[in-house]
Amino acid sequence: MKTLSKFRYLTGLIALTFILLTNPANATDKKSSSHNRKASSSEDKRVQDYKRKIADINQRVAAAQKALGQAAADYKAQVARKEKELKGLSDQYREKAASTKKVVGDLRKDQAELGEALEKYQKALKEKQEADAKRASDAKRAAAVKQEADAKRKREYAKKKAAEDAKKKGDARRKSQPKRTDTKKRTTTTSDHQKRVAAARAKQEAAKREHDARSKKLRADQAKRVAEAKARSEKARRDHGTRSKAQRDAIKKKAEESRRAHLKRFDSNRDGKVTKEETRAVLAAEAKRRDAARKEIEEAKRKREETKKKASEDEKRANDAKRAAAAKQAAEAKRKRDEARKKAAEDAKKKGDARRKPAPTKQPQKKVDSDRLRANYVRAQKSDDSAKRLYAKAKRAYDEARGNKKTYKVDLERLEKNYERTKKNAYTAGRVLVNAKRAYEYARQKQRR
Repeated sequence: MKTLSKFRYLTGLIALTFILLTNPANATDKKSSSHNRKASSSEDKRVQDYKRKIADINQRVAAAQKALGQAAADYKAQVARKEKELKGLSDQYREKAASTKKVVGDLRKDQAELGEALEKYQKALKEKQEADAKRASDAKRAAAVKQEADAKRKREYAKKKAAEDAKKKGDARRKSQPKRTDTKKRTTTTSDHQKRVAAARAKQEAAKREHDARSKKLRADQAKRVAEAKARSEKARRDHGTRSKAQRDAIKKKAEESRRAHLKRFDSNRDGKVTKEETRAVLAAEAKRRDAARKEIEEAKRKREETKKKASEDEKRANDAKRAAAAKQAAEAKRKRDEARKKAAEDAKKKGDARRKPAPTKQPQKKVDSDRLRANYVRAQKSDDSAKRLYAKAKRAYDEARGNKKTYKVDLERLEKNYERTKKNAYTAGRVLVNAKRAYEYARQKQRR
C-alpha cells in the first residue's frame, strides 16, 4: 500500500508538471508562426520524453495494482485452503486417536491376560524348581550316606581282614620254632605288614575326614542357595503382585476411556449402545466427509495451478510488451541519431571552408552532442535509481517470503522470478549509466579543447 501511494503521488506530480509545461507551449503554438514551431522542436522532444515517462509510470502503477490484487486473491485462497486442510487434519486426528485408543484397549486387555498367565506359569515353575531342588538335595544326601556307609564297610572289612591276618601270623609264630635268622626275618616281615596296614588305615581316615568336610560344605552351600532362591522368589512374587495390581487399574481406566470414546463416536442416538447400523452410518458419514474434503483440496489445488499459470502468462505478455516497446524506442532513437548525423554531414558539405576553419562549424555540433549526451546521462541516472529501488524492493520481498514460507508458499516462485528480473535490470541500468557518463565526460573534455 505504501508503494502504491508513492506511485500515485509521483504520477500526480508528473501530470501537474506536464500540464504546466504543455499549456505555455500550446498558447505559443496558436500565436507563433511556422518559424517558431521549428524553433520549439527541442521542447517537443522533451514533452515526448515526459509523456513517455508518464506512460511508463502508469504502466508500472497498473502492474503494481494488478500484482497487489493477485496477491490478495492468492492470500485469501491460501487462507481458505489452510483452514480446510486444518479441519480435515483435525477430523483425521480424532478418528485416528479413537481407533488408536480402541487398539490400545484391546492390547491392554491382552496384556492383562498374558500377565495372569505369566503369573500362573511363574508360580508353577517356582514349585517345580523347589521340588527339583529338594529331590536333588535328597539324592545328594542319599549318595553321601551311601558313600559313607561303603567307606565304613570297607574300613571294617579291612580291619577284620587285618585282624585275621595278624591272628593267623601269631598262630604260625607260636607253632613254629624258627632259627635266629628266621625270627629276625619274620619280625621284619611283620613290622612291614603292620606299617602298610597303619598307612592304609591313616589314608582311609584322611579320606573319610576329607569326604565328611566336603559333604558338610556342599550341604551348607546348597542350603544357602536354596534360602537365597526362596528369598528372591518371594520378593519377585511380592513385586509382581504390586505391579500387576497397578497395571490392572491402569488397564481398567484406559479400557473405560476407550469405551466412552467408542460410544461417543458411534452412538448417534445416545442410548448407551452401539449397533451395527449406527457404526455403518457413522463410518459412511466420515468417509463422505473425507471424500468431500479431498475433493475440495483437489479443486483448490487446480484453481491455484490455473491462477499461477495465468499469472505467468500475463507476466510473460507484459515482458514481451516491454521488450517490444524498448526495441521500438531504441529504433526510434537510432533513426533520430542517423538523421542528425546526416543533416550535420550535409551542413558540413555545404560549407567549403569547414576543414580550414573547424571551430565555427564544429562548435554547434559539439554543443548539440553535449546536450544530447547530458540528457542521456541524466536519463540513465534516473533509470539506474529506479532499477535499484525496484531491485531492493524485490529482494526485500523475496527474503521475507523465504523467511516465512508458510504464508508465501504460493507467491515464492513468482517473487523469486521478479527478484532475478529486477537484478538483471539493475545490472543493465548500471552499465548504461557508466557508458552514458563516460560519453558525456568525453564530450565535455572534447568541447573544452
